[in-house]
Amino acid sequence: MEGKFRFQLLQDYVESNKCNYLFVAEDATSSISRIDYEATLNSFIGFSAPLVNGVPQSNFFQTENFEQLELWFNDIDKAKFINLYMLKSLTLSAPPFILSAYGSNNKAKAIEILRRWLFIHDQCLIQGVHVIGFSSDADARYLRAMRLCSRFFCNITKLQYI
Repeated sequence: MEGKFRFQLLQDYVESNKCNYLFVAEDATSSISRIDYEATLNSFIGFSAPLVNGVPQSNFFQTENFEQLELWFNDIDKAKFINLYMLKSLTLSAPPFILSAYGSNNKAKAIEILRRWLFIHDQCLIQGVHVIGFSSDADARYLRAMRLCSRFFCNITKLQYI
C-alpha cells in the first residue's frame, strides 16, 4: 500500500534475523508519472503524497466524487519519483526489508526529512527495534537533515522540529 509504513511486520523481520539493530536507507528514483485507480483500496495512486510532519499520508486520494478527482488532476503534483525506505539488519546474511514506498514530487524540505526519520526511529523503538543510522545519497536536503541531526554547525535545541 502506497505510503504505508510496515511497522507491524518489523517484528517478524527482526526475529528471523535474530538482531534488533537496523540501518535505514532512503532514496528517491525518478518514475513515469501515471495515475491509477486501486480498486481494492478504492484509492488513486500516482499523485504526490501529502506530508504531515514529514510523513506521507497513505490512501489520501480516495473519492467517489468526480469534481474532487478533477480538482486533484488540476491542482496536485503527479508523483515523478518513488521514495523508498529499506531496512537492513546488522546480521550480514539478512536480506533487506522494504519499510515503505510512496510517490513523491521530491520537494520535501530538510526539516520534513528529519521529522520522517524521527517518526521511523520512534515507531521502531515501540517495536523494540533500534535504528542505529540513516543513509541516503548526496541530495542537499538529506545532507542538511543529517547535519541538523548531528548538530553540526547548528543548535538543534532552538530548532522547532516536533
